[in-house]
Parts: sequence; structure tokens; C-alpha cells
Amino acid sequence: MKKILIIISSGIFYLIGFIAFSYYIYLELATRVGMDEVDRIILLSLLALFFYLGTFLLSKYLKNRKPIKIYLYFLFLLYLLTLIQLTLFDSNYGRVGINLFNWNKEDMQIYLDSINLIPFKTIIEYIARQDRVAIINLLGNLIAFAPMGLFLPLLFKKQNKLKIFILTNVLIILAIEILQFLSLSGSFDIDDLILNLAGALIIYALYKTKKINKVINKLILKEEKELQQDK
Repeated sequence: MKKILIIISSGIFYLIGFIAFSYYIYLELATRVGMDEVDRIILLSLLALFFYLGTFLLSKYLKNRKPIKIYLYFLFLLYLLTLIQLTLFDSNYGRVGINLFNWNKEDMQIYLDSINLIPFKTIIEYIARQDRVAIINLLGNLIAFAPMGLFLPLLFKKQNKLKIFILTNVLIILAIEILQFLSLSGSFDIDDLILNLAGALIIYALYKTKKINKVINKLILKEEKELQQDK
């Protein structure tokens, strides 16, 4: 009877999560409907929560952590898709997607003029302004790559080495910057890279603390042998 209740509960959570996921995809694709940052975060958090609850119960029923691992990969993929959407296709931030055939000298000059290669120049300017736009840009760039500090070391063992983790994040950030250049949307700013990397490193450092590491790995049912290998 207990096992039947676990399966039913898991199915209900999966169903709610799927409905939330479908609604999220609809909002992303609908041309007349848009989501702001708060709506997107709330909806993603809800679908992540319900999928986790369903997966956690399924793992308990099967007595292994494979469903949790699959869930984490799904969540990581969803995060990457959202990151790509925000950095390349979100019209609210002037993103136009990747288009190699609409370049012109005027747009190219505007892009080149907006490039900043001086570390902390933009950060200092935003701190001095202290307005809503400045706060959104500072926090947004910190938060954007923060999930990397959790997903990468959890899913890929080599990412538990700090040097490899930093190199991976820098390469991902530069890849996004290159794609933005190809679309002439956004602008290259060394401070964006600094903030993105700082956000990822903050979460990475928190994950590596003993107490938090123990709680997180317990939640995903990580086996003791793997914990020792990660160390």
C-alpha cells in the first residue's frame, strides 16, 4: 500500500511539473506573450520543485539515485536553454538571435564602440549610479552563471577541480560573447565576464563547504563512495 501511494504521489508531482513546463514553453514561444525576469524565475522554480519531488519519490521507490541524476541533467539542460534565450533571443534586452546576413557598418560601429576591456570600469559606474538599471545589471550578471557553481561539480567529476571549473566557465562565457558578436546584440564587457565568473565561484565555494555539500548530496542520494572520489 505504501509503495502504491509513493508511485501515485510521484505521478501527481510529475503531472503538475509537466503542466508547468508546458506553460513555460508556451510563454517562451508565444509572440504576443512575454515573461519578465520574476515570472520566469517563479515558473522555473515551481516546475523544478515539482519535478524534484516526483523524482525523489521515484528514487525512494526504486531505491537508487538514477532518477535524480537524470533529473539534474534535465534541469541543467533547461538552465542552459534559458541562458541562451536570455543572452541571444530575449527582445527585452535587445537580442535578435544569430543572423550573419544583416550586418551593416553602422551596427558594427555601434557594437565596437560599446566594447569595454577595462576591468571594473562598468562595475564602478553601476555602483556609483545606484539606480534600478544598475542593480539589475550587477545582480543579473552575478546570478546568470551562479547555477554553474552547482550543476558542473555535481554532474561532472572533473569540474570539482577549481582550475578546470574556472576554465570551463570562462570558455562558456566567451562562447556566448562570440555568439552575441555574430548577432551584434549586446556588447562585450570584461566586467560581465568578471561578474559571471564571480557568481559561479560563489555558489561553487558554498557547495564545497562541508555542511552544505553534505546536505546537497544527501538530497540527491549521492553514494558515500562517490563523495570520497569527488574529494
